[in-house]
Amino acid sequence: MSRGQHHKRLAWVTAAGLGLAAVAGGLGIAMPPGETLWHLIAAPQEDGLWEFKTIDGRDVSLVGYSIRVHWGEVSQWYNGCNYCGTSDDGGQICTLQACIERPSDRLYYRFLHGPYTMEVEGDRMVLTVPGHRAVLQRFTEQKF
Repeated sequence: MSRGQHHKRLAWVTAAGLGLAAVAGGLGIAMPPGETLWHLIAAPQEDGLWEFKTIDGRDVSLVGYSIRVHWGEVSQWYNGCNYCGTSDDGGQICTLQACIERPSDRLYYRFLHGPYTMEVEGDRMVLTVPGHRAVLQRFTEQKF
């Protein structure tokens, strides 16, 4: 028996482990910031960027309201003027551009904090809060 033959299996196991680590590292670089491989596999179907189309049947698509849903909760939003989101410590961070208030703004803000329900059908989501309903469309880069 030549020296080292009994270590061939260990070499294959090590090579396989290194290969998996390389793939995981490559995926980590290619994923969007703040996402994990687990999130890409197990995240709720609501997760992603959504544009508001109607609120209570009124067209708001030109205003530019949008939200980002992460793990089934609204984590970021854009009111057509300012971006806001939650920081790592749970605080709120917003840009501070002066904005003209629109009639639909106060209604839009009701959808940013619970309690709300989300129902997804394809690229559409119905977001409801007590007494109000919004229809959103999944945001895709192809639109621009």
